Amino acid sequence: MRVSVGSADDVHVLHNALARLREYKRGEHARPLTLHLKNCGTALRFLQVHLERCYAGEPITLTGDQRLIERMGAPTTQTTSARILHGDAVPYSADESPYITMSRKVLEAYKHLPRGAEPAELIEADWSAAAFWYEYVAIHGGELLLKGLADQSLQGDRIVADIYASHFGVQTTFTPAGALIFQSSNLQILESSNKSRLTLDFNACPDLYPAVALTAERLGIALQATGTERLAYKESDRLEAVARHETRHDHRMAMALLAADYPADDTDCIAKSYPAFLSELARVRGGKARVS
Repeated sequence: MRVSVGSADDVHVLHNALARLREYKRGEHARPLTLHLKNCGTALRFLQVHLERCYAGEPITLTGDQRLIERMGAPTTQTTSARILHGDAVPYSADESPYITMSRKVLEAYKHLPRGAEPAELIEADWSAAAFWYEYVAIHGGELLLKGLADQSLQGDRIVADIYASHFGVQTTFTPAGALIFQSSNLQILESSNKSRLTLDFNACPDLYPAVALTAERLGIALQATGTERLAYKESDRLEAVARHETRHDHRMAMALLAADYPADDTDCIAKSYPAFLSELARVRGGKARVS
């Protein structure tokens, strides 16, 4: 089956906020202005820097859902990314977050777009969303074609393919259409190599934790996770949410639970990053799990 790892509500939240700011600058909005960002941390970090650079002193307030308000002062690489995108000279560090490196590369590629090219050509399919399909195949078997994913990617979460190949028996073949993923007798691989315990560092890929943790749990592998300090500041405290099998209005928790056949009490939150996930999961569960 072909599945897309596609568009997100978060994109619309930021787009709408920027549109309202343009209207505000043209005098089309009464002052003061309040921008509600739902639970979109990416929009929050970008706009915090944007208001500081372009709307200093203006009566503009950023707010959102309760969880976003709780996260407003939390440490994040998204603030550094926003500074880079606004032209700040942020020194390069060899151990910087892949998210920050990706921001540098995207900005550089944008500056060198050929004449007539559309910025949309720089947009890749989402490797973070792909993690839930790797999780599904590791647990249920079969094969899926994840459209638009490429081997050479700017995204740090591209490492999900390597994690699942090394530890869960899910292999990836890249085709012009995308990434073909399939299970290669993972239980035999795990038994033959005695992989009953697994240690992984999530410092560079914290968004992969829910899918990987629940995959390990379902396959009877004891996971020791390091580099998880930032998980407490995500849409939920994901360490606790995974341990309790709770959604907590967190899109990645809902998808990870469903891919592992656990119930999710809130599925509306999935639209935050992957609106098509539920319909595509239903098609895959319907037995059409091989590429046509």
